[in-house]
Parts: sequence; structure tokens; C-alpha cells
Amino acid sequence: MIRLLISCVLSLAWVCSAQADNGAIAYAYPVSGITVDGDLSDWPDGLQRYPIQLNAQQEVTPGDENFSADFRAGYDVDSRSVYLGIEVTDQLHSTGDISDVSWSDQDGVIVYFDRNHEPQGSGAVLYSATGDQRQLLTSSGHWDADVEQAGWDNVTLEVKRHENTTTYEWRIKTAQPLKPGSSLGIDFLISDSDAVDHDEAAALYVWGPGFAKSQAGGRIGDLLLIDPKKNLGTLQGRLDWQAVAQQADSETSDTQPGQPRPQRVRIVASDNPDLWLHAAVDDNGKYAVTLPVGDYAISIPDKTFGDPWSDLQVVAPGKAVVASVSNGETVSAPLLHVATLAAPDILHSKGVLFDYTPEQAESVDSTILALMDYYQVPGVSVALVKDSQLVYHRALGLKNTYSAEPVTGETLFEAASITKIVFAFAVNRMAQRGEIDLDKPLYLYLPFEDIAHDERYKKITARHVLSHQSGFPNWRWFNEDGKLDIKFYPGIKYGYSGEGFEYLGRVIAKIADKPLETVLMEEVQRPMGLVENTYFSDTEALYPVASRGHIDGKAGPYGFPEQIGVAHSMYTEAETFSNFMINLIKQQGLSAEGYARMLEPQIEVPLEPEQRPQWPSRMGLGFHLMNSPYGLVFGHGGNNGDFQCIFEIYQDHKMGFIVFTNSNTGVALIDDLREYLITGKEQPESVAVGD
Repeated sequence: MIRLLISCVLSLAWVCSAQADNGAIAYAYPVSGITVDGDLSDWPDGLQRYPIQLNAQQEVTPGDENFSADFRAGYDVDSRSVYLGIEVTDQLHSTGDISDVSWSDQDGVIVYFDRNHEPQGSGAVLYSATGDQRQLLTSSGHWDADVEQAGWDNVTLEVKRHENTTTYEWRIKTAQPLKPGSSLGIDFLISDSDAVDHDEAAALYVWGPGFAKSQAGGRIGDLLLIDPKKNLGTLQGRLDWQAVAQQADSETSDTQPGQPRPQRVRIVASDNPDLWLHAAVDDNGKYAVTLPVGDYAISIPDKTFGDPWSDLQVVAPGKAVVASVSNGETVSAPLLHVATLAAPDILHSKGVLFDYTPEQAESVDSTILALMDYYQVPGVSVALVKDSQLVYHRALGLKNTYSAEPVTGETLFEAASITKIVFAFAVNRMAQRGEIDLDKPLYLYLPFEDIAHDERYKKITARHVLSHQSGFPNWRWFNEDGKLDIKFYPGIKYGYSGEGFEYLGRVIAKIADKPLETVLMEEVQRPMGLVENTYFSDTEALYPVASRGHIDGKAGPYGFPEQIGVAHSMYTEAETFSNFMINLIKQQGLSAEGYARMLEPQIEVPLEPEQRPQWPSRMGLGFHLMNSPYGLVFGHGGNNGDFQCIFEIYQDHKMGFIVFTNSNTGVALIDDLREYLITGKEQPESVAVGD
């Protein structure tokens, strides 16, 4: 389901559905007498080797005859050390000066190491070894403070090349004691470059499935520290959707064909909470894992799973099943039932915003909190405007689920593509003064070298960009070759594009002969009330107030842009942004003619079958326009993956709402909240497109 006003500015890390704990499991055995010298001959015989062979983006076995990689693991309680032996066999070992060549364009290894291994999503330290270079790839401002404090002082690494094999031998000492029978988080990324001059990106291979593993908690595999005093057995089981009542205790289910299942189960030792892991679930709902002898509880760890835009599943808490693992045997756990959880009943016969009074604030609070709990949205900032006035504002929840830091009135959220509206308003003001001709080809203001090979680009105007008719893709990195192209002749149809806005941003900076931050301050922020609590690029002021983004409930790192991106980079919060909305309702900052031009439909926006709401939509000059049963609706949404947001103005009623969320599941909350605020139970039927 593609929500109408929420448009995508995704980075490559969020293109596909997120990977939680990826279900990969390895076993480390006690070792002693190992010298870290790049020679694994002093390692115990018989340690299992785990292949590192999944393509990091496509998650398929590459089958490259010229490349193979694997690892083995051990641990020593006395020295609090984890040992890792990685062997990479390839025909060409290519390294260079990392100051000139990216680590991903040459041969190297990244080890992801999460000693804390907290179920709520602790972070992994990234140790990178490329040639003679040793780096920590962890960014500052990490959601897990322990990760930021990590260094190389506790790591010993030796690398040796012999014939076609490169050996990476690691010892990672931990601050806390290692406990046999516990588990920690670990994963690997191998870069393999076959280009001598580094002119082609290296192939990337991982151990456990998934990618962008440092971008949220719990995306790496599990390493089980085997207790030599305990024997092992195999636990297998199956999960499926809840059967009808009379079958609830049987091994059958009434799964609907094609209905997705959770992709993992959580397994926790009954007598040792430090022994827990996530086992992958196959397409038939089956899982299997080798474990120390003992009792285990198996449960569904995620309340939500699936694509929030199309098939989000919300699961009832359910009851864990218990199984006992026996020495050398394979035991089957009882069928683990999965049941959907009914959505909260929040709708009134009519949308509450139409007749909102201050006495209803508590009811709105409880509704938002219920939706946050249902969709597992950690934090929100919400404002309601009625009769051209702010009548409600709340900042609720958590800005970091791992640290449990609360959202406050000062907490800022990524506004994602709502940034486009702020920039578009500045362009419309400049057009009103005649400083830019909306129908003059942009290349006449500023040529664009990246696309100069395609003569069609000389037809692109500011009008095309603002109404998403430029022909550019949303982002060039969505293309297989990563290069900018033109998808269709400019001006003939709708095609959402952040690239077009970024080009127009450079044009505006050239025309104004000012930095874009200055243009936005003068044209929008000061006249429209967006000065406070609003930023467009990295600054120290953001760190204490910015919310973390969350994927499937797990916090991620800050992603502050180094420079302004007019398509996506604004940080703000609902109360501040309501000033902008109120001034739009009052038609401040532009003449009546300027507003008429800005809100004049330019192109129809195709609707998806399941899209909410099913109101005919078109693009104005920057704004999405909807022809609703309540009159003209205009606004915009934003989707940065781990942040979802929207604002809508119902012009005939001089009212609107703004919602910022810090979660990929926020899009579902926004849909339901719109129904609560606007449409109610007695939703008017869709209307035909008017003139």
C-alpha cells in the first residue's frame, strides 16, 4: 500500500525490507595457547568453518570459482578473549592507500562485534582491516554509548597472504567476563576487488543474510559460547498462523496461502537469560538449531513484521512454547501459533478534528498512544490546527528505544520529503518577484554536467521539477549503474524525483548568489515561523535534541547530512511546523495570485488500488493536492525509511494536522490517525476529479 502524501527519499540502506537479527548462528569452543600471528595451525582441529558467501545486497550464493571465504571461532575465559580465524581465497588480492581508495573498492574484512547482545538492540562495533589500514567504522553519536567508547586497544589482528589465501587472525578482548553458555552478536563483511586500479567497486559478501547491519540494532548473527560441560542436541519446530479454536492444540493450521510468516523465532534458555538467540524460519515456517541440553522457551520476538507499506502484520503477544533439548537427540517443539492482533477501535462517526474542543485532548492522547503501541512506533510529535490556530500539540514516547530516552517538546524529527515543501515555497516566492521563470529551461541558469549527454535535460524547467515531471528518477542510486538518467521526456507525465529538486536547489543558489540555508531562512523560515527548532544540515545543536530513527523497533545511528538537501534534510517538530501550516492557511508570504499559481493542478498523480485515502490527487507547484469530499486538501509527506511523517491542510475548514514519527511503521499509524481525525466511520465516498 502506497500512502498518497508520503513520498520516498530512501537511501540505499532502506530500499528493501529491513533485516532484523538475521538468524545466522555459529558456535565458539574454548581454546588456549593460540598465538595471533596470521597462522591458524595452532588452532584446534575440528572447529566448524562457516562460509561467508552471501552477496551483501542480493542475498544469494555467488558461486564465484575465484572467491571463497569462511571463519571459525573460539574463546578463552581466562583472558576474556574471542578468537576469530577468517580465510579468504581469491586470485587477486587488491589493496591501496585508503586515503585515496574507499575500503569497499579493495580487498578487506569488517568484523561486526556486539558483546552486550541485548534483545532490545545493542549496537555492534565495526572493526575494518584493509591492507595495512585499521579503522573503526562506527560513527559518532551512536545509539549505544558503549559502541562509541570502543577502540583498537582491545584488538589484536595479524594478516598473512600465502599463495591465493589471505588469513585474518583476530583476538578481541572484552571488558566483561565471558560466560560459557552465553551468546553474543557477530557478523562479517568481506570486500573482494578484482580491479588493479580500483576503478570498479568490490564485490561484498556477508555471513548472515541482510545488509546495512550497522544501521539498527540486532541485524547481525549470533555466536554461542559453547560450555564444554554441557552436551548438545537439536531443537526443531514450526510456527504457523493460529488455527480455528478446536484445532488450537493440534499440529495443523489454517494458514491462508501467501500470508507471510515471521522470519525468526527467539529461543531463550529457561535457566540462563544470557543464552538466547534468533533462529531463522524458512518458507514453510520451520526452524532448527543445535543447543546445549536444557529447557528453552520459544516465542515470536516481533509484534510487527512485513512491509509497512503493503503487508504489515501486527501479531498478538501469544504464548511461548517450551521444549527440552536432550543429549545427541533431535526434539520437536510444540507448534508455535501466530495470531494477528485486532486494531484498536478508535473511530467516531465523524472525524474529531471538525468539532474539536480542548476537552477532547485526553481522548486524542489515548488514541495516539494506542496506535503507537499497536504499530510499535516509539515516538511521535503531533500538532492539530483548527480555525487557523494551534489547538493541540503532543510529543510522546521514546526517541531511543535502546537507552529509553523520552521524546520531549524539544525533540526533533527528520522531516524527510516535507523539506521539499519548504524549498518549493521559497521558489514560488522568487517566481512571484520575477527572479526565476518557472518555464525557462534550468540549464540556461546552470548547466548540469551529470546529464549533459542527454539533450532532453535542456527541456526541464522549475515547473517540471516542482510538479515531478522532470523525467529524472527519484534517486540515481536506484539505477543499477548508479548514474543519473532521464526516464521519460520532461513534462509528459508524473514521476516522483528527489534528483530534480536537488538540481533546482543548485539553480536557486546560483540565481540568489547565496547559500541555500540563507535562501530558506530569508524566504521561508523568518516569514513563515520556522526559525526555531529547524535545521537542514549537521550541527552540534542537533545531537542533544534529535530523535533516533527506528526500523522494526530497533534504534539506528544519527544520519545528519553534511550539507543541506532541499529534497529531504530538514529536522523539525510539530509545534514549530504548525506555524508554517497556519501561515499557509492564512495565505501569508505570497500574494493571492501567488497562492493560486502554487496550488494550481499541474499533473494527475496515479492512485494505487489500496491507497488511502482514495481521493483524486494531482501535483501543484511543490504541493500534493487532493480533491476530497471536504474540499481542497494540500500538503506533503515524508519517508526516510526510519522516519515517516505527513502534514495535510483542509483549506475550506482552515484546519489540518502534522505527524512526525521515528519509525518505519509510522506510515500505518498516520493512515489510522487520518481516519480518526478526518474521515471517521462514515467515510464519504470518493469524488470525481473537479475542474
